[in-house]
This record gives sequence, C-alpha cells and structure tokens, in this order.
Amino acid sequence: MNTLASATAVIVSLLFATAVRADDVDPFGFEKEHFISSKSRAEVIADLKAAQAAGQLPVFGELGVRFAEAPSVKSRAQVVAETREAARLGLLSGYGELGPKQATPAQEKQIELAGMRAVERRLVKGE
Repeated sequence: MNTLASATAVIVSLLFATAVRADDVDPFGFEKEHFISSKSRAEVIADLKAAQAAGQLPVFGELGVRFAEAPSVKSRAQVVAETREAARLGLLSGYGELGPKQATPAQEKQIELAGMRAVERRLVKGE
C-alpha cells in the first residue's frame, strides 16, 4: 500500500513538472541575456532611412527587395498594340496558377511587328 502511494506521488509530480516545463516560453533563459549594441539609436535610424532610400528593403506587401526600375523605351501605344496581339494569339489566357503561355519565336515576331506598326501609325499622325 505504501509503495502504491509513493509511486502515485512520483507519477503525479512528474506530470506536473512536465506540464510546467512545456508551458515555459523561454526554457533556456535567452530572454535573461542582455543584448549589447555597438550602434546608437540615431545610427540605426539613419541606416534604416538610407536603406529605404536605396530601395534595399522589401516593399510593404511584397516578398524580397524592389527591383531597379529602368525607364521604359516603348510608347504606350506600342505596349497596347503588343498586348492586344498577344491576347489575339491566345497567349494571355492563363488559368489559376498556370500563368500565361510561352510564345513561339514566330508569335514573338508577330507581337513585335504589331508594336512597330503602332509606332509607325503614331509617327504618321504626328503625335
């Protein structure tokens, strides 16, 4: 009888000790260690502003860093004409995660020619 009570006490104490240990947020005591910084708060803020200005930080809502934006060399009319030609060829009809279809070299040439025709029309009109 005495051994049964002591075995029960050991089992209960183990269960409580395990439960307490499982709920511990910082079981290894990392929160108690102090972080020592080599920079002042003003230096960190200046570094943050410099990185933001240089575009080295992720843009809100996006993953990764912002790509360098190169100025466009195509006119709006050319982009519209090329997009319409790609749609006419059925290259923009992707469903779900499939994305757009890959154009063949012949289709790429047709798209390019459509853009060039739009530029020529714009030059003829004198815009």
